[in-house]
Amino acid sequence: MSVSETASMSETDRPEDRVGEVLLDVRDLKITFSTRHGEINAVNGVSFDVRRGEIVAIVGESGCGKSATALSLLRLIPDPPGRITGGEILFEGNDLRRMSTKDIERVRGNRIAMVFQEPMTSLNPVHTIGRQVGEPLRVHRGASVEEAFHKAAELLGFVNISEPEVRMRNYPHQFSGGMRQRVTIAMGMGCKPDLIIADEPTTALDVTIQAQVLELLRQQVDDNHSALLIITHNLGVVAQYADRVNVMYAGRIVESAQAYELYSDPRHPYTVGLLQSVPRLDQPPTARLAEIDGLPPDPSNLPVGCAFHPRCPRAIDRCRVQMPTLEAVSPTHKRACWVDDHG
Repeated sequence: MSVSETASMSETDRPEDRVGEVLLDVRDLKITFSTRHGEINAVNGVSFDVRRGEIVAIVGESGCGKSATALSLLRLIPDPPGRITGGEILFEGNDLRRMSTKDIERVRGNRIAMVFQEPMTSLNPVHTIGRQVGEPLRVHRGASVEEAFHKAAELLGFVNISEPEVRMRNYPHQFSGGMRQRVTIAMGMGCKPDLIIADEPTTALDVTIQAQVLELLRQQVDDNHSALLIITHNLGVVAQYADRVNVMYAGRIVESAQAYELYSDPRHPYTVGLLQSVPRLDQPPTARLAEIDGLPPDPSNLPVGCAFHPRCPRAIDRCRVQMPTLEAVSPTHKRACWVDDHG
């Protein structure tokens, strides 16, 4: 199927009839950055998929490679210093890595939308909110200025921006952080994309606004039978919204499972540590949270064997000499670890 064919879905090929089909299939993705210390493998062999109608999360500490993974999907890794050095990024069977610049531009903001971590850097300070929300409609749908204006106002109202016709004429600095984040969601929703990639969409937002933003994203998936890939370190967000979870550490996925299975039966010591460090409602307020000893490894000097073994309380000799691969422990659960499952 060509890019032009996938960009225009026929009336008989309805999204609701395709729920459950693989929309995005990432295979053995590798991303390298050139630094003064040499080449760094920020992402090293990551594989996962996203199906239509579901929410998939990638979680992990800062520096694990999750944001680099998200940016690479639309070829937004700054080159230099970064570049995709291996793997495939298949979107409905088409490898985004192999597309021409013209073709990938047809996909960005149209078939795949991105909600960035910090809206103040993704919104242009010299253009009005209305112009920016309406731009994808003009570029990808051929809307006139008037049509784009009215649709943009409708989108702002949908994401709970009061008096949208008035606020359309405002600039980003006149909006609060939560409002700016909702604006970026409105921009992403305009063309009803098949996939939304949200990179830390609730960072620096208070709890109430976090819930509003995440509900908007989930509503987008439900209404349009699309999919959401959410990049976050917030395990509370994952527990409430994600269908499947991929846990990353030092550029690799170390555990992958259905969300309920990951929370009820984590199989990797790193995942266990992450879950134990999160406050729980079933524990007393005075309960002391567990912590993971040490710091994430320097990506320019990763330890031999499993990258987590210097911090792992259950590490065995094999962990120190051989890198584990992601293996199935159940039909819907994989982990990369040499330690006995429940030892």
